[in-house]
Amino acid sequence: MSKQISVAMSLALALLLTGCKQPSSKSDILLVDIVEVEGNTSHLHAQYPGQTEAKENTDLSFKVAGIIEHVYVKQGDYVKQGQVLARLDSRDYETQLSATESEYRQVKAECERIIAMHAEHAVSDNNYDKARSGLERISAKLKNHRDQLSDCVILAPYSGYVSTVYRTDKEAAGPGLPVMGLFSSATAEVVINVPEDEYLRSKDAVCTATFAIRPDQTFPLTIKSITQKANANQLFQMRLSLGKEAKDITPGMSVMVSITHESTASDSQVTVPNGAIGHKGNETFAYLYDEGSHTVRRVAVQTEALRTDGKTVISSGLQPGQQVVASGLSKLVDGQKVKPLQKPSPENVGKLL
Repeated sequence: MSKQISVAMSLALALLLTGCKQPSSKSDILLVDIVEVEGNTSHLHAQYPGQTEAKENTDLSFKVAGIIEHVYVKQGDYVKQGQVLARLDSRDYETQLSATESEYRQVKAECERIIAMHAEHAVSDNNYDKARSGLERISAKLKNHRDQLSDCVILAPYSGYVSTVYRTDKEAAGPGLPVMGLFSSATAEVVINVPEDEYLRSKDAVCTATFAIRPDQTFPLTIKSITQKANANQLFQMRLSLGKEAKDITPGMSVMVSITHESTASDSQVTVPNGAIGHKGNETFAYLYDEGSHTVRRVAVQTEALRTDGKTVISSGLQPGQQVVASGLSKLVDGQKVKPLQKPSPENVGKLL
């Protein structure tokens, strides 16, 4: 019985020893994934939802009070800059102007006689000053009444589309009381709200927009302005300009804005996949691949940072263009012979060939 137990223990020990793998020797040839060391260029990318707004959007009103004689446009109409959009009944202002013009002619004639007499020292300086002052007052009054008559008409300040008509014929209108809304026909602008870190980095931002109506097309954007004060949600409003190629993008559309910041780090810094970095005790290392001898060499490296794209920034120990093993470092020893894995062809999708 004891002999059977001894034989069983011997077999178990043999199986245990067989299952314990030793580190690969230099004579073993392993298949490894080889990658090239890259220069470190950091990218920061974020997306923000937004909406398009008209470049100019204005509520138009009369500067004087009166009864609207006629509104010449309706909602959706396209108008050109300088076009007459609405007019007040101006009879009272015409009568007022006519009376002021008559008064002006009388005061002006009287003033001219006094000026001529003053030149001959026939009137006092006091009477001369009163005449000049009277002419100035009536001139200002005349200008004001001419302006009021002109203000009985609303002209389009720019070319665009009528968004809303608030009042129509025969309705009363007052100074500053909106009669219609107008937005410009120029390419719409994009408005988004960004956090403070995006506000601080806005100087080097590269911005693009995508729209649901054109999901496969990307539109470049230029930052036009950004508010200097955050709103109640601690966000800063950013306004961006679209290019001329976005002709059919109109105000009120939803948009997704992508913002990328690119800054080149120190020339001595490089990046490799996280799997290319090994650790043993206090040592951090990588395995360099030599194409001539098909061997790897262990080198000490100093890491700087881990990036969100799965790469490690290396500040010393590696140079751009060198080749390193990207994974499975625990199976390697210094001087190990290896064979690079064949990269699948772009045409062999799924490695089917």
